Amino acid sequence: MENNFFTIGQVCKVCGISRSTVLRLESRGLLDPAHCDEQSGYRYYDNHNINKILQIKAFQEMGLQYDDIKDFYDSEGNSAVFIKKLAHIVSASKRALEEMKLRSNNKNHLSCELIDLPDYICFARSFTGKDLTDKYNDMYGLCHEAYTKGYRMIASEPLFILTPYDEFFKAAPDGKDMHYTCCMPVEPDCASDETTLISGGKALSVLYYGNNIYAIKEITSLIDEKLQELNLKRKDVVRGLCLVAPYMGREIKPDKFVSRIIVPVEE
Repeated sequence: MENNFFTIGQVCKVCGISRSTVLRLESRGLLDPAHCDEQSGYRYYDNHNINKILQIKAFQEMGLQYDDIKDFYDSEGNSAVFIKKLAHIVSASKRALEEMKLRSNNKNHLSCELIDLPDYICFARSFTGKDLTDKYNDMYGLCHEAYTKGYRMIASEPLFILTPYDEFFKAAPDGKDMHYTCCMPVEPDCASDETTLISGGKALSVLYYGNNIYAIKEITSLIDEKLQELNLKRKDVVRGLCLVAPYMGREIKPDKFVSRIIVPVEE
């Protein structure tokens, strides 16, 4: 038996995990020892166990949770839910990489692609304001309220503002208020009377590095060209995301912003 099996200590060393992690995998139904000694109670593991632990570890490093991983194994690798979550993680990682590349190049950049927006449960509030400063202050206040109430945010999904398309880049005319909704995506099990479902679907995603106030014509022209090219019709509401990295601090120059403007389209 000693030639065919490994002790829990050996498994921990090979896989780079703790004994408590191995036992946790067993308690969650993700791991079954290859052999248990009835007299001593010692657990023994084989190559298959170690390979599975390493795969589970890789899934966790991608951001998948224990329940997601168990669904993968229970379905023998055919879980549509698992595939959807993994695709979402890959998409979020791709977006983050693209945004970081823009900052590192430190050049104005504009790109557009067709994406699939997921449904989000959001902690949301509707506001009125006259300019972008009002939007920023309202969003900042919403963040503070959500954090205070203990809502769990989705780490990979930034907060966003829903605004009518024609008003997205504009200050309110003649001193009149604009209407917009600030949204913070939260974990699905945080749904409450204060949250709302923001439906997904097809959308154009425009990524811009720099102060987008000075690129309004360029951005709207790109959107119109892409809509015509793909024979799509836009919806009236736009999602605006100002992707400000925490490492940049509190005071950030507008020309250092990375913005993602998402325009839902009719399917």
